[in-house]
Amino acid sequence: MSEHYLLKRVTAPVNFPVTVDQIKLDLRLQYDAEDSIITSIIQAATDYVDVPRGVINKALITQTWKLSARGFDNGRIDIPVSPVQSIESIEYFDVNDEVQTIDADNFYLYGDEDSAWLQAKTAFAMPAFFDRLDAVNITFIAGFGDTAEDIPASISQALRMLCAFWFENRSAVAVGAGLVVTELPLAVQSLISINRKGWVG
Repeated sequence: MSEHYLLKRVTAPVNFPVTVDQIKLDLRLQYDAEDSIITSIIQAATDYVDVPRGVINKALITQTWKLSARGFDNGRIDIPVSPVQSIESIEYFDVNDEVQTIDADNFYLYGDEDSAWLQAKTAFAMPAFFDRLDAVNITFIAGFGDTAEDIPASISQALRMLCAFWFENRSAVAVGAGLVVTELPLAVQSLISINRKGWVG
């Protein structure tokens, strides 16, 4: 697919990929006074790793996206957010610049955690599209699942360690016991690296 496309999140996740209780357990906190701070840290950590600009760049908790593009390339269109759970709708502007619908059953949905794409079935006759950047509009659902329990263990662990680190080091540079902390712990960096989209071990 051409690099010229539009991507918009239609529905944000309703849950976080880790919970306040999980972080409190890691921090050995038994009171609720700092729950709001922990929630803010979880949000920041989620933004740090989640699509569309995070370092892991995968959809974590279930969310809905809309992809707009000029059309298909030999019956194929790449979906830049993964993992994809399902295709909700496919709409396009016909040669008269009027909106039409294509049944998603006319395509195979392929992909894994790192990539996803639609491929038209052989019997499907691709319609002609109007010449516009958003000629084709695909609404799809992405993410590992609806709750924190659906997140892969290594991503969950990276997020939990990241949240605990940020809770204990709330400034850009933390100094203590002669140690200056300026980078994320190696374990967090390693877990992020192995889960980064497109990573090859």
